Amino acid sequence: MRFRARGKNVLCIVLRILMIKISAMVGAPDLTQDTLAVYRGDLATAFRKLAALGYDGVELMTKDPSQLDGEILKTLLAENNLQLVGFCTGHVFGEDGLGLVGPDPVVEKNALARLKAFVDFSAAHFERGTLINIGRSRGPGLAGDAETTLARMETSFRELADYAAPHGIEWVLEPINTHQAPYIHTTQEGIAMVRRVKRPNFNLMLDVYHMNIEDVNIYDSFREAKAVTKFVHFADNNRRSPGSAHLEFDRIAAVLNENDYDGFVSLEILPLPDSDTAARASIEYLRRFIPKQPG
Repeated sequence: MRFRARGKNVLCIVLRILMIKISAMVGAPDLTQDTLAVYRGDLATAFRKLAALGYDGVELMTKDPSQLDGEILKTLLAENNLQLVGFCTGHVFGEDGLGLVGPDPVVEKNALARLKAFVDFSAAHFERGTLINIGRSRGPGLAGDAETTLARMETSFRELADYAAPHGIEWVLEPINTHQAPYIHTTQEGIAMVRRVKRPNFNLMLDVYHMNIEDVNIYDSFREAKAVTKFVHFADNNRRSPGSAHLEFDRIAAVLNENDYDGFVSLEILPLPDSDTAARASIEYLRRFIPKQPG
């Protein structure tokens, strides 16, 4: 642990951080490609293993929610006392090539319809408050035309937010590093887009892996984005389990606590050296800074 320099403040930090919960990404059976999830495919086994390790919830990566059985999903979550935090939509683009803004209007139309299907599924089967991530599914944009790209993204984001609002569903925009997405890289660029969209159910999901690449200072970025941060992804700088490389998760947890953040941090990691080891190592490491809540 890296608490030595803070000495007597350690107990205070630990006691005040009780509101944060830990979830893990699980890949749904409809995915055909590998994904950044500790488990994928067999939801019953994945949920059982995560619950046994003491996780509080799951985030589901799916490319097409119509392929899921919502009632079975609810039953599995209840049986394992896990909360569905939300949905990650990266494979909507990664597998099916659907993005909200790009050179092909047909693709754009299909992407908008697919993302609205996430709202429909969530509204039909889950309580208000479900989060839906927008990462790569925002599309490749228009090469060399940032102004038009961002304006069209703003329009699409606002339409999605308005579609979701009556159901109490929230969209969270993820800034992604420049090697994986052409636009909206830094936390500050994400904040700027949230301000442009001007919808209370359109906010940010910050991923410390991308922040480590793009942001000048991770901790200052979290402070700057305090009011609009609704979800956080954890992975070390090697994209593996927290604690396997050099990111200082004790300091990250401390600044989230300083911000009075009371949401989930969710693992989006490579399942290495294997899924069970990655899931166990992650929760054991993070519980040093984020104790399990009672009840």
